[in-house]
Amino acid sequence: MQPQRRSYSISFKAQVIHECAQPGASIANVALSHRLNANLVHKWIRVQAQKTTALQPAFIPLPVPPAGATSQAAASAICLEIPHPRGTVKVNWPTENAAACATFLRDLLR
Repeated sequence: MQPQRRSYSISFKAQVIHECAQPGASIANVALSHRLNANLVHKWIRVQAQKTTALQPAFIPLPVPPAGATSQAAASAICLEIPHPRGTVKVNWPTENAAACATFLRDLLR
């Protein structure tokens, strides 16, 4: 007879994920402090990220300043801030390479 698997409450998983998201936190150390396998904690983080991503709208409207209000430097760059459980990701990309930016973001958000 195989031993029964342990199960963890949603609130416990959320607490562990929150601890891992703190600046300077190590997933391995957080897992050890709770007597968990780090691979299990990584799985919880992946599942949580998939749930969060699934709830995000496919299109996010961005405010567009009135014509003439932007500077030449600001108009020549793609600037994005993407919220993430471990911190905000800021992307600044030249508009001349918009296709490369789209490819980068597609890979990043998978």
